[in-house]
Amino acid sequence: MEVEWPSVREPAAQRVWRKVLRPVAAEMQASAGDLAKRAVARMQTELPGLFPDAQTVEENLVSTEASLRQLAQIIELAWDPRRLDLPPSTLAIARSGVQRQVALTDLMRFYRLAQEQVWQWMFTRITATARDASDQATALELATNWLFAYADGAMVRAEQAYEVELDVWLRGTAATRAAAIGEILAGRERDAQRASTRLRYEVNRHHIGAIAWVEQAPENGDVQSILGDAFTGLARVLEAESTLVHPLGSLAVAGWVSRRRVLAVGDLDAVMGVRTQAVPPGVRMALGDPGRGLEGLRRTHVEANHARRVASLVGLRGGVLIRYRDVAVAALATTDRDHAQSFITRVLGRLAADDETTYRLATTLSVYLEENRSRIRTAERLTVHPNTVSYRVRQAEEVLGRSVDTETLDLQVALAMLPALPGLAHARVEEL
Repeated sequence: MEVEWPSVREPAAQRVWRKVLRPVAAEMQASAGDLAKRAVARMQTELPGLFPDAQTVEENLVSTEASLRQLAQIIELAWDPRRLDLPPSTLAIARSGVQRQVALTDLMRFYRLAQEQVWQWMFTRITATARDASDQATALELATNWLFAYADGAMVRAEQAYEVELDVWLRGTAATRAAAIGEILAGRERDAQRASTRLRYEVNRHHIGAIAWVEQAPENGDVQSILGDAFTGLARVLEAESTLVHPLGSLAVAGWVSRRRVLAVGDLDAVMGVRTQAVPPGVRMALGDPGRGLEGLRRTHVEANHARRVASLVGLRGGVLIRYRDVAVAALATTDRDHAQSFITRVLGRLAADDETTYRLATTLSVYLEENRSRIRTAERLTVHPNTVSYRVRQAEEVLGRSVDTETLDLQVALAMLPALPGLAHARVEEL
């Protein structure tokens, strides 16, 4: 194996590298996820302004883990850290910091705090592994050189990405548009004509608000471009006349599509019918209900945001396209997570179990109650035989330990909330 890093070319240094540092690098690779969580948790305490919401926390977790894995690979292969580019997720964080109006000094402090935390972890591993004083000193010197060179290069590249994005931001209309969107969503902007001028988007039309996101940055391809394609697909299906897209961070965008003709619930049904064609692979999208004018633009965005929150709780069971209309009850009922979890488990009992068989029974029962106990309509929606519906409903009643002919309101609400239960439980564990 060719050694790039000059400090490792001496025979003694190569021996310590193989004996001490390569195993530490392998351990860093294996522990990258846990290390990232600990580092970001500390950043949340030290720099709370950098983490306004759960999405930003998740983005920084992805970015930090990718950087740790890259550093571990550099040490394991004795590469020169000065020649490497940052992971795409890390560069995306730097660029999105401009859009979120994060100060460059705060971004740089994030790197310094992360560097300190990683060094402490490496120091502990090296001193525990290298018993010989001379080997320990050599290993610490090599590790220090690698870490500081990597951190210095990372900070330079992050600062460059930030400055390039800032230049684009300041020279374009993005800042004005972002300020206008903020005032509209906060309810401070009430003049539709002025809002249209600032947004360069006609407000006095019919809108559908949406939020598109990816769980992590792809290896190839620009995230914002991919998410923009999702809005292009949505606009095409709805025959929309204009589109407005606004970055929410490195992995998500919010936006609206609009047209002069009325947008109705039936139009959203059409979108759901071609969801796989409308949404690019790897992208998820949450939709609000149609709205008109300035207030409608604000309301449909709020609804899309609620739909996205439910989608994050439900996970992939919710599919790639989530309508607020379909999850409105769950959105209303899961704002208090502890209360929601307690309500679901109390009402459903064993029917709230997380295995696929029980979940299928619960899903069938939910549709059966929505269809006013019609086996035929339930079977049509689930594409099964009516006898299958009857069988599953009887099984669900056995699991519940009661008939579904009484107390149906609590039961229907709990069933509507059920897909979010794993996410509610997971969020509770993280908070603890």
